[in-house]
Amino acid sequence: MKADVYAPSPSAPIFTGAAAAYMGLAFALGGASQANDLYDLILRLAGIPVLAWALFRLAGRPAPPRTSLVLLLLLVALPAVQLIPLPPSLWAALPGRSILAADLAAAGAPAVCRPLSLTPGATLDALVGLIPFAAVFLAALSLSPKDRGRLWAFTGLAALISVALGALQLAAGASGGFRLYEGHGRAASGLFANRNHWAAWLAASIPLLAWLFRHGEAGGRPASPMASALLAAVFLAVLAGVAISGSRAGAVLAALAVVGGLVLLGRQGSKRTLVVAAVVAMAGAVIAVAGAWAAAERFGASSEDLRFDIWADSVRLALANPPFGGGAGSFSALYAGQENPDRLTTAFVNQAHNDWIEVFVEYGILALAPMAVAAILIFRGAQQAEPASRYLFLSLVILLAASLVDYPLRTPALQALAALLLAGLVSRDLGPRRRRHGEPRPR
Repeated sequence: MKADVYAPSPSAPIFTGAAAAYMGLAFALGGASQANDLYDLILRLAGIPVLAWALFRLAGRPAPPRTSLVLLLLLVALPAVQLIPLPPSLWAALPGRSILAADLAAAGAPAVCRPLSLTPGATLDALVGLIPFAAVFLAALSLSPKDRGRLWAFTGLAALISVALGALQLAAGASGGFRLYEGHGRAASGLFANRNHWAAWLAASIPLLAWLFRHGEAGGRPASPMASALLAAVFLAVLAGVAISGSRAGAVLAALAVVGGLVLLGRQGSKRTLVVAAVVAMAGAVIAVAGAWAAAERFGASSEDLRFDIWADSVRLALANPPFGGGAGSFSALYAGQENPDRLTTAFVNQAHNDWIEVFVEYGILALAPMAVAAILIFRGAQQAEPASRYLFLSLVILLAASLVDYPLRTPALQALAALLLAGLVSRDLGPRRRRHGEPRPR
């Protein structure tokens, strides 16, 4: 018997609209990684019905996305396990807890059951904070490729709106309005609190724009001249946004995104498409060079960046709490307790500015489990014959690379974008649909 071809989900305009609305809410309210209680509450409450609806849709599928759900379950299990109370003797014997247990005993604190996490409140918040990622991930998984393409196009539109807001912020200056969060001086940050996160989002949008430029929204057909002109304008605006952000990492990531997008277009597109894209990229380069003044001074001060000192202290912190880590959301509390006194500053270190290191500080070597599953899904998805997979892979790599020098994926907005990209990569993981005897082949 020949293997059956999986029949994708039928178009669902109402659910697609709901998913797009929730992504828009995530982009509008999820641009900060902390001190955002009201916005976070709105996003989490709004995500629950989207999550439930997506689970209902997936439950009716002939073959559920098992490997993808394993990843999601692992992401939930790590902080959940850290909240399980442990007997006092077992808790005190764990690495990183013995000194604290002795201090508690000396202070007269009763020997009670304590969770694995050293900051249980922050860990619970991190657990509930997975709702936006899970909602977008499962929603996108349940959609047809065409409907997911609409969400990719919506991401480009949101990027354009964000650039317009960033331009207003730059014109208004440090004391002006148009900022959803406290700004970084006169720097533009669009819908985000941090210009680096904003620039990473814009850079990750470039490969999606390249894909839409080549294939349009439906049926894999080349985009119309009007659509191509519109996409070119959005692309130039996105590069202008990266330029005015003044983000050093954003400038590097945008360059990689442009080069990678041109390479993919050269392999998959027509000569006409490649020529048009190259011309647009050259125009974008002019914009980027014209705006390089915003980041030039910061590039020159790279040797004075405190990130290098923070990374060194963070690595020592990760080595002090193996194999379970200090608990999700515990980094700032742990770092404050072990910060090098010779490098104390007036600034408060709330993140490691390297999410790869910070993950090991908070989760220990147990973080390798979801990392391994995610790597398998990502690289398996990148090897698909579907041309869009290469563009999605490039966008996701850009976000992961940005995490080497910052913490973009701790913002709900970029979690939503990463969930959309990952769902597009692993959508083939749904497996073949088995037809009953006599059932017509799907068209």
